[in-house]
Amino acid sequence: MRPDRPSLQSATDTAVSALAFLVRRLLDAVLTTYRFLRRLLHRALRRSRELWSRGRRRAGKLLSGPAKRFVTGPLRATLLGRRTDLSLLAVLASPVLALAVAWWIGSGVGYESVVASVRGTWFGTDPSLSVFGAVGALLLLAAVSAAANSGLLPTTLLVSAPIFGAGVTRYGTTVTYTWGAEVASLPSAVWTAAALALAFGVPIAVPGFLLGSFTRRAGATLRGRVAGEN
Repeated sequence: MRPDRPSLQSATDTAVSALAFLVRRLLDAVLTTYRFLRRLLHRALRRSRELWSRGRRRAGKLLSGPAKRFVTGPLRATLLGRRTDLSLLAVLASPVLALAVAWWIGSGVGYESVVASVRGTWFGTDPSLSVFGAVGALLLLAAVSAAANSGLLPTTLLVSAPIFGAGVTRYGTTVTYTWGAEVASLPSAVWTAAALALAFGVPIAVPGFLLGSFTRRAGATLRGRVAGEN
């Protein structure tokens, strides 16, 4: 039995109408979602710009006031030094000191002897006056640098340079580990020297820096009193 043609046509029209309705509803939903997200993004961007402008104005006011004077004044002098020429001189003198110490140890004393002296002094089994003298000289160097220019970073670099130079002489020596012995390569020597400079240079530089800063301030106070009395 053949289906009735008008009924088939009506069913087809109904299906097309339903599909068109669903497509329109889907497009409306997509457009509504797009408009909502666009408004939300626009508000978020506007809020972000407002917060950024407000924060920048506050930061500008803060940095243009006491904070700016502190950063460009006492903080800069404490970290980098009061005089640029003396800070630059310390930076340039550091590699010279490192090379001089490396040459002195490599050509005469020997890396193994330095390690034995440091270990004997550290553990107390065989204290060496030369180690105490070297530490005292580095403390004095840090104090002189701080008294003349302040500058914790140049002072630390200046004090750490000889220690780095001594550590670099490890290159080419036979190093014994628990698993065996091997010859120290150049990268290994450099990394070890840097670690030693950081481990020993900073603890020596900081008290020397404090001593030098205290000496400079005490001297300035005494000079001020003498000038006031005169």
